[in-house]
Amino acid sequence: MTPQTYNAYYNPSNNEIVLPAGIFVIPGFKDEDIDDAVIYGYAGASTIGHEITHGFDDEGRQFDDKGNLQNWWQKEDEDKFNEKTQKYIEQFNNFIVLDSMHINGKATLGENIADLGGLVIALDAFKKTTQYKEGKLIDGLTPMQRYFLGYALGWLGHQRDEELATRVLTDVHSPAFLRVNGPFSNIDDFYDAFGIKQGDKMFRATNDRVKIW
Repeated sequence: MTPQTYNAYYNPSNNEIVLPAGIFVIPGFKDEDIDDAVIYGYAGASTIGHEITHGFDDEGRQFDDKGNLQNWWQKEDEDKFNEKTQKYIEQFNNFIVLDSMHINGKATLGENIADLGGLVIALDAFKKTTQYKEGKLIDGLTPMQRYFLGYALGWLGHQRDEELATRVLTDVHSPAFLRVNGPFSNIDDFYDAFGIKQGDKMFRATNDRVKIW
């Protein structure tokens, strides 16, 4: 990929992560004008943390540190992982797009795991920053609120219904809005940041929230 390419990937065979410079640019803003909360959400979670987690998703975990296809997990860990991921598959199977189309939770599992894991990794890192510790409001928003909104910023876009329908059937990624709402609904800090309560559309009971990494 060229430096200006807006993309990133994890290659399990080489045990490598490639992050072109273009993926870190927020269109319309200079780097120095963006606060840490937005950066950690926009780039830390959706890109860096996402690609790291791919090394431990349902496919990446099957490769060892040398890039060899080899199961290096203990049976107990593998069973716990499969139990948690099955719960995540069922969550996404229940998402409906365009009135009747369901997400294929199994086909999109790797990307869904990476989205959730990336958010959790970057959130842990953001909590070490001065901005988070000071807790000052910016435009009426707390650092934690800005973190989640920074992540959501990376998934803004428009698609025709026909394109969306095609991608639901063929893409290993969930639609952009579910790459936000899906993982958010499993993170306790999201509930605290926005005061999500039972009865709200994105509420999940504590026992139904998935935490894999």
